[in-house]
Amino acid sequence: MRCRPTSAVLRAIVHAAVAASLVLAGGGCASPATPTPAATPTPAATPPAESPTVAPTPAHATPAPAATATPPAPTSVPTPAASLPALVCGKAVQRAGTVPIARMSGMDAANEAQAGRITFTFRPSGNVAAVPKITVRPARPPFTLDPSGLPLAVRGDAFLQIVLEGGTALDDQMNPTYDGPFDFAPAGSPIVEVKRAGDFEAVSTFIVGLSGAPCVRILPPDGQSRLVVEVHVQ
Repeated sequence: MRCRPTSAVLRAIVHAAVAASLVLAGGGCASPATPTPAATPTPAATPPAESPTVAPTPAHATPAPAATATPPAPTSVPTPAASLPALVCGKAVQRAGTVPIARMSGMDAANEAQAGRITFTFRPSGNVAAVPKITVRPARPPFTLDPSGLPLAVRGDAFLQIVLEGGTALDDQMNPTYDGPFDFAPAGSPIVEVKRAGDFEAVSTFIVGLSGAPCVRILPPDGQSRLVVEVHVQ
């Protein structure tokens, strides 16, 4: 007699078959891979916010203080000019020199306002106004050249002789220190003519022809290397 399986046995068999089928179905399949989460993109580095460019504050040049005008130095009281010496008529006048030898650098003769002036200029000697000793005296023709003794003609009605002792137009090598004229015939009066009579051994001599009897003075020194003879006629 064949025994029939009970319901309990049948349920057990069914459960086993189901389990076996599940095992067989999953035996050749890999477990589904857990999806790797997508890499979170690294956010691009945010450039540092640019600081607002501060416009340079224009340098305000501090105006230089206005220069204070320096007050002029007090003007010293001018020294009164030396008064003119008196005119000397018919006699010699003279003045001492400031150096042993004065080298002539110029000469002139002119008439103005009824007065004649004969001017001699010299090279300065350092800080010294260099002038030779001068003598002015009445003279009479005939006149001669020094040292040759040859005659010297000078026009005029009266005459003066001017002697410069230590005054010369030559240097130590006998080269001229003045190459201008020594003879003059200015327009007007009282000077009619001036001629050089000689320049020998550092002594220069001049003859002055005038329109009348002379009165003479040597103008006061003015700090320059020059001598000025002023002539009037009576």
